Amino acid sequence: MMQFVWMACAGIIALTKGRGVLRWILAAYFLGWIAPVILMFLSIKVDKLNQRKEMFKEAAEEHVVKQEFKGVNNVEDLFNQLEKK
Repeated sequence: MMQFVWMACAGIIALTKGRGVLRWILAAYFLGWIAPVILMFLSIKVDKLNQRKEMFKEAAEEHVVKQEFKGVNNVEDLFNQLEKK
């Protein structure tokens, strides 16, 4: 059971450090608590971390746009929606 806790910890730390998440989860599966400890002392990959932040930001914006224009299929639907407000 603790093995899964160490795997989750390693995944979260790897995500915030800009490291390969799946590789570190597998490492935690085989090494246990040692993998998150090693990962905590590694440096942050800034370029990879910025790339992930941008990816999450774009996904969030895309989700908001889909929710905003959910019932709009063409321009007339958009104008009808604006007239109601």
